[in-house]
Amino acid sequence: MILAGLGGRGGWQALAWATDEALSSGADLVLLHACPPDSPLASRAPSPSLAIVELFDPSLARAVGTARARLGGDRVRLRLLPGRPGPLLSTAAARADLVVVGPPARRYPGGYGSTTHHVLAHAPAPVVVVRPITAGRDAPLLGHVVVGVDEHDDPGPALEFAFERAADHRCVLAAVHVTSRQREDFWFDETTLSTHFSVEPVALELLGRAVEPWMRRYPQVPVKCAVYGGRPLPGLLRAAHGSRLLVVGDRGRGQLGPAGRALFGSVAHGVVDGANGPVAVVRASAGALPAAAVGSRPEGARL
Repeated sequence: MILAGLGGRGGWQALAWATDEALSSGADLVLLHACPPDSPLASRAPSPSLAIVELFDPSLARAVGTARARLGGDRVRLRLLPGRPGPLLSTAAARADLVVVGPPARRYPGGYGSTTHHVLAHAPAPVVVVRPITAGRDAPLLGHVVVGVDEHDDPGPALEFAFERAADHRCVLAAVHVTSRQREDFWFDETTLSTHFSVEPVALELLGRAVEPWMRRYPQVPVKCAVYGGRPLPGLLRAAHGSRLLVVGDRGRGQLGPAGRALFGSVAHGVVDGANGPVAVVRASAGALPAAAVGSRPEGARL
């Protein structure tokens, strides 16, 4: 099930992205809208009829109607709850396979106090933060699903999520590693076996080992391995310029202590705030498949 937060900055964009994802994956869609406790709709919570919603909030009714027109009425449910959207979405996320929200408001520098970052910090499911894709001529990975691979973390959950998105949407996957040991950017096309550098960087070996088992599971997905020079956050933002989706692992949640939370804030929060397109933050999970898993997609793995 896909859970989409309605309302706030970017709510319509989040709805459109979540509807497209549900259409390609076959998942059901739950639209959650938080309303003030004293609003007329609060007394009709949690599942008012569309006619009642139209009476008190016509724009919300149009949003629900648009999703149902594309997916069918039986696959779209509206949950209308009184309260703050961040805690409500985080609680509902426990029953979701994927959570989709709009970007943080500009009045929250660094994300503190925003609904988006509250959901990122507390939701157990992968979270996609949606904003419009902008790209110019300097977008070598235009339209790709870009996934960040860090040598210090298990990339399995993020790679699984990224490969599944690339398979569902029939697009190229680009596995990206950012290292300060390189000054220039390089990439290697695993499908055409074409090279785009003069001397092969050592980091490509790391990427090759990480993506190899997933390439066997998803042979239909074209793969590129890219090494970007510089610091992690600017490198990932540069690689994701014009991408269909940037996927990063969450190495803060699931770790104990302030150090884990600081690591999450420095990279994952940074790409959510600075990317020029949708970003997926995927937490490590005890139930995630290991990076060495091979074979067909397990039953129930689709959203």
